[in-house]
Amino acid sequence: MKILVGYDGRAAADDALRFARALAAIEGAELRVVVALEYAPLPIAVEAYDRALEERFNELFDRAASILGETPFERTPLRDGSPAHALNELAEREGADLIVIGSTHRGRLGRVYPGSVGERLLNGAPCPVAIVPRGYSPENGIEVVGVGYTGSEQSRAALAAAKRFARALGARLRLIAVVPPIPLVPPVVAGISVELEDALRKRLEKELAEAAAEAEGEFEVSTVLVEGDPGAVLSAHGVELGLLVLGSRGYGPLRRALLGSVSAGVAKNAPCPVLLVPRVESE
Repeated sequence: MKILVGYDGRAAADDALRFARALAAIEGAELRVVVALEYAPLPIAVEAYDRALEERFNELFDRAASILGETPFERTPLRDGSPAHALNELAEREGADLIVIGSTHRGRLGRVYPGSVGERLLNGAPCPVAIVPRGYSPENGIEVVGVGYTGSEQSRAALAAAKRFARALGARLRLIAVVPPIPLVPPVVAGISVELEDALRKRLEKELAEAAAEAEGEFEVSTVLVEGDPGAVLSAHGVELGLLVLGSRGYGPLRRALLGSVSAGVAKNAPCPVLLVPRVESE
């Protein structure tokens, strides 16, 4: 598994390194720390400019090494006008399995908040992207991998990714489905809302049971079915998870990670690392 960690020396990027260090326990994992510095080519060669960039690269890689400790990693310096573009290009070129980045400094402590670079990544990365909350500390490792599940193609892709990580980490698997509020309707058809909600609940119960049955032979599986706002419910369950996996929104380029309304809300509020899986083709 090839793991790229976007690193810029901020405390939030340190959090991303700590999460990547936990993932490095996966057998065969290859960890690459990527420092992408904004770069504007000058019309003439200026030795001091290039020397200053090299010094900054070395400073950041040395800081990363102090955090990763004995965990081996490859150093990759990139010069680009857009760090998000540089990470995406590298991930596609190298066939990366995962990009890991930290939350923005503006987010609340213990919450994921993508920030401008993270949002650009999430809206076009060629592989799954994990955003790590501020103050993340993997003291207990990754014991439970959760997945938001609806039975859709995108949530099945998320479940497949969740299984992959749970399998590699020896973690338990939790499937979480949410019955959202039915939109308000005119009084004359108000009874339909109850029927719709009941039908949706029964469908999700069936989807959860089938998915859990498929996984039970390999994983310790639990399921959760609750009512409420999907983003709020999924975020709240993050306190019990080491990783929460979500599918992309249902439209956009294939094999690209894309934020939808639910995943965007979770990505800003979850207290655990959130992994968004690229969109797959609908059946």
